[in-house]
Amino acid sequence: MDWNKVKEQLENTFNGTVLLAQDETIILQGAYGEASIETHAPMGLHQRFNLASVSKPITALGILLLVQDKKITFDDDISQWFDHLPYTNITVRHLLHHTSGLPDYMALFSNWDETTAATNEDVLQLLIQYAPPRLFVAGERMEYCNTGYVLLALLIERVANKSFTEFMDEAIFKPLNMMHTTVTSTAFTKQYTNEIAHGYVFDVYSGQYVDPSEFEETKSTTCLNYITGDGGIYSTVEDLWKLGRAVIQAQLWDEALLEQAFTPSTLTAEQPFSYGMGWIIYEDEQLGKCVWHNGGWPGYATTFKIYPQSKTIFVFLRSKEQEVDYEIAIGEAIERAVITHEFHLPKKPEQYKAVHLPVEILQSYEGKYQLQEQPEHTVEIALQEDNRLYIFLPATMPLELHALKEDEFFLRSLGILVTIKQDILTVNNDGQKTIAKKITDHVLKG
Repeated sequence: MDWNKVKEQLENTFNGTVLLAQDETIILQGAYGEASIETHAPMGLHQRFNLASVSKPITALGILLLVQDKKITFDDDISQWFDHLPYTNITVRHLLHHTSGLPDYMALFSNWDETTAATNEDVLQLLIQYAPPRLFVAGERMEYCNTGYVLLALLIERVANKSFTEFMDEAIFKPLNMMHTTVTSTAFTKQYTNEIAHGYVFDVYSGQYVDPSEFEETKSTTCLNYITGDGGIYSTVEDLWKLGRAVIQAQLWDEALLEQAFTPSTLTAEQPFSYGMGWIIYEDEQLGKCVWHNGGWPGYATTFKIYPQSKTIFVFLRSKEQEVDYEIAIGEAIERAVITHEFHLPKKPEQYKAVHLPVEILQSYEGKYQLQEQPEHTVEIALQEDNRLYIFLPATMPLELHALKEDEFFLRSLGILVTIKQDILTVNNDGQKTIAKKITDHVLKG
């Protein structure tokens, strides 16, 4: 397999870095595009990316070390560290497995001063102050939960009696010589601005890449950039390769403990996907068991995969937004090449361009829509105060609808099309259609 040719073919497909290794040898490594649209500095392999939710398995590995040192157990009730948390009977295990039933914290920041960077302690205090209802009793089912991993980072601080940054540096990053990896902070982003691969979103109205703080849909998230545990770790492809090798070789962790982490939670309720302690788990016919995670934050998309049996590690880090399915297909093509020794790039999709529709037309789409195949579920379309139209799908964050033309919309960077005609809503995701019919004009979410 000519991996140098693959490296060349990846030019102009994405903005970021990639690494593929097998049997402790790096067989593909490349940096593409630019690290900054302001300076046009070329992307380098040393560039540090916001890992977004790829931070979760790393946070979980920190928790494993506390368990290994017998400072905590998986079945400890978290109330001993969070006195006034208004939720009971939640264990460390529940947080790791996303089975806590805790509500997502992001909605609590809807009225937050966007110029003030929020912290993990702010998340905790808002949970205590507003006590939003839990989604279900802990252990009843699984629902992906960022809040749980923020609490895990706070738990590490309380148990270790040092900051999350210090603990992760001393316990994991320095021992593994991950010298370009750190937990984010305002001081870090200022000091290492030239080493950071800055994340950019695509403004679907101007057709230009911009900083997330300059785009209406994403600017409200920038105050959350320094919340950690669920995200907020910066790293490079090579440092993640070092971490992957350490996991495969059980350098810092007992093998039995890692085996627990790589075992899906056992629930009577059906799970959306197999999830261990910070790791998504699946079985590949050729490469064997895979433990992995992906992540997304405005501008960033990240993937980190470890195949312990075949000793294969794949890392993909991107910093200029484009269609997620296309990037997934690039990663799959690279991984398939390990097995088939053939590389076939997917076709690059065009970026959608949005138009503004009159407010009275947007208002006509508002309402509650009942799913045709699952009538117990509904979708809501609501116009917000700033005259932006949002869709509220079951078990997801609200997503802004951008108009291609009257009655036709798209979800930015997801490649999902939505049409609303004659009170029929159709969501088209890569040919798979979900249809819903309007049952009321009244909406609660707006």
